[in-house]
Amino acid sequence: MAPAKLALGTLLTTAVMATGLSAGASPAAARTAAQPPVSARLTGLPLFKGSVKIKGQAQKTGYYCAPASSSIVLRMFGVKRSQDQLAKEMKTDPKAGATKRQNTLSVLNRHLKPKGYTFRLTYARNRPAALMLRVSHAVGVLKKPTILAVLGNKLPWSKASRTYGHAIVAYGYDRAKGTITVWDPNVAKGALGSHVISAKALAAVVNDRPDSGLGGVYTLSKPLLPR
Repeated sequence: MAPAKLALGTLLTTAVMATGLSAGASPAAARTAAQPPVSARLTGLPLFKGSVKIKGQAQKTGYYCAPASSSIVLRMFGVKRSQDQLAKEMKTDPKAGATKRQNTLSVLNRHLKPKGYTFRLTYARNRPAALMLRVSHAVGVLKKPTILAVLGNKLPWSKASRTYGHAIVAYGYDRAKGTITVWDPNVAKGALGSHVISAKALAAVVNDRPDSGLGGVYTLSKPLLPR
């Protein structure tokens, strides 16, 4: 038993030295001082699995995926905006049948910055670990869903043959299984609703556009943590 006592004493001494406490400090004081500050614990690694409850929506038109996904996400922050309202704010183009990603980002941040949150676009194409990290941070740490820009026709449940950009909502994850849960607002048969997909398969269809400097993951952060 003596070696075990020696090892414990060595660990406590190391903890005391690392925190700047005197060698005579009690073990309880050493353990307390070794704890990271609250802000550090709040921004630590997410849990192994998690999800948030969302109120899913079907996109009102074939090109309203960004307004629909944004409406779902904003509602989780207490911001209620209809798809039509967001389409107007984002200048969704019915002729092009699309919403510019920069416009989506700008509108989201205009609504969320007063609440202390911001989105930025990051890359994750064929990088499942990076994708899992960003989704699990939003869902597991900040307790909010996020948006992913993807190639809609490449999703496993899509029956479309033509290539098109699409926006979906990520609201759950399981690190042990390597899966992410998403909501697809596409009204096409078999598409609308929740889907569980592997992070690897999802990362393969993230619609990064490095030529335009646009990542496909709306990465959420909260720079100002409450004290």
